Amino acid sequence: MKSCCSLIVFLLFCSEIKGNNAGDFLHVDSSSAYSSTTGLLKLLELEELFIANIKAYTNKLAEKVENLQAYIDSVDYEVNQSFEDREKYVGNPINAFSLVRRTHHDLPKWHNYSQQIVGMEELFALEEIIAKVPDKKDMEHSLEEMHRLEKVYDLEATELAKGRIQEKQYDFLPSIRDCVALGEHKLKREDYQRASMWFRMAIKHEPEENADIINSILGDPRDELNTLYVISMLIFGILKSNPSMTIAEAKEISYEAMNKASLADVKSLLNELLRQTDEEIVYEMNVNKTGPSDYEIGCRGHFRRLRNLVCSYNFTTTEFLRLSPLKQEVLNWDPYIVLYHEVLNDKEIKELKQHSDDITAKEINPIKKRIFQRISHEGKNPKGTLLFFLKNVKQGGATVFPKFKIAVFPQKGSCLYWQSTLDPGSKPLKCPVLQGNKWVLTKMVHTMDEHCRTKKK
Repeated sequence: MKSCCSLIVFLLFCSEIKGNNAGDFLHVDSSSAYSSTTGLLKLLELEELFIANIKAYTNKLAEKVENLQAYIDSVDYEVNQSFEDREKYVGNPINAFSLVRRTHHDLPKWHNYSQQIVGMEELFALEEIIAKVPDKKDMEHSLEEMHRLEKVYDLEATELAKGRIQEKQYDFLPSIRDCVALGEHKLKREDYQRASMWFRMAIKHEPEENADIINSILGDPRDELNTLYVISMLIFGILKSNPSMTIAEAKEISYEAMNKASLADVKSLLNELLRQTDEEIVYEMNVNKTGPSDYEIGCRGHFRRLRNLVCSYNFTTTEFLRLSPLKQEVLNWDPYIVLYHEVLNDKEIKELKQHSDDITAKEINPIKKRIFQRISHEGKNPKGTLLFFLKNVKQGGATVFPKFKIAVFPQKGSCLYWQSTLDPGSKPLKCPVLQGNKWVLTKMVHTMDEHCRTKKK
């Protein structure tokens, strides 16, 4: 069974590192320390350190067990001898003396050794590690981000549980505990469709290796799992069949039915549900499903390709561009939205990433100056925003303008500009990253290429 990492960690490793729209530049934009690539890498290192200390601790425990076994093996008589044999043994003066000596000298020392706590250094290290693990708020944020990914990209639990994201196969499988945690979170959010499917995938999950041992420590994730699956399916089914019914009414009916049902009835319903294929269940659940929003359509890359795009070279914005013009692609005229290509080279991108901590400072530094002079020049009032892409993203991570049905996916080295507007509906929205990580750099600019904006054709 493939199981490289937790599904939650896998997807949330696909994070975004971006700049502050209020000023300049690269910092981790998240409400949780563990929702960025940087934070998750640190968390991965923390888990690896925990495992390393556990290994060192168990090695020392094994050494102690081996030493105690050596003592047991050193005793040269069989404990389970007959009374006559035992009497004969102590009747020998050498054996009698040896017995007194061993019990007087050796036993207290072996007793002292057995009482010694081994691996104190590792135990203290484990305490320090546990103090740094994600708290309840971090876990809730992680679950909410997973829910957002599923909703925005219309991801099915049946696919995610098999390691597939938008028809691309990855070398990971979520654990049964991942599935249960996601199902419980969606049940709490009253998203009964997604909750039921995660519970279904948990029920169908292959047994874990050493499951009995692990469950004795972590608890059995299958406790109440069948009931959770059935009740979430009942509530979803009632709501789908009776759109006018409130969630509270559907819950009351479902729980009342479960309380009256016998174990045999519940088992029969469970078996009936599980006899259906995943594809059949998903199809039935999605009949008459509400269509996606423009934002979700854009994030999924389903906007129609823009026609009549104006592509040209910009020679006029700055003195710099007269010597080194930029290739630009006008996506919208009012408000003005333009994509500049090949703005950053690989050397500059590498330098930006290496000095990302220093770049958050407000003072002008050579990297900022060199990059910004290519596109903008000084003025008094903010007129728009520049968004530089420092890396390609394998899946997701688009910047979407729902009102204009424009979606721009990260293209390494390019820069997106949009004109400021008082219309909140014209502002862009960012899409979550599905696979990979997103490095961007933002800058508020005071004026842009007025000449180009007047050349609408």
